[in-house]
Amino acid sequence: MTRKGPFGLWMGMTIDDLKVAQADPEEISPGKFRIENVPKPHSLFDSYALQVAPIGGLSWIKAIGKAVSTSAFGSELQVAFDNLESRLAQIYGVFDRTDILLTGSIWDEPRDWMQAILAQERILMTQWSAERGSKMSDSLSSVALICSAVDTESGYIAIEYTFENEAEAETEINSLEDEAL
Repeated sequence: MTRKGPFGLWMGMTIDDLKVAQADPEEISPGKFRIENVPKPHSLFDSYALQVAPIGGLSWIKAIGKAVSTSAFGSELQVAFDNLESRLAQIYGVFDRTDILLTGSIWDEPRDWMQAILAQERILMTQWSAERGSKMSDSLSSVALICSAVDTESGYIAIEYTFENEAEAETEINSLEDEAL
């Protein structure tokens, strides 16, 4: 198993490995942890969510970006998204971008862009995966860049990294949780 991956975290990393890396994981739900520190931090992100199964280890990372102040048009947030998308495309190559306003949304004017994101009636995300022809490495199966709103004047960008062991880890965590039933 390779010990390389985003932010210095790798597939199969255990809770003990995270503690050694001084990540100080806080369990927020079964198998889900929040950390503030990673071995290789990036200035755009200030917190991270992880899925760590007791046996399978780390299978998923969500890096949560710092707040971006923006207008109701979302221009500043969109520029930040485009910039990060471009940087990730240099690493992973081919991607699929989704930028859609859901059918029936009343938030269809340009000045409603942030309100539509906040109401989850607009989706702005980009995905990379081997199935799409992307260059996956470090045991990653997919990478997703996601735009979210805090309110109509602030938003953030998150990156989700999914490792090849994610399905097995999910099954392991669900089985452990089902033991309580």
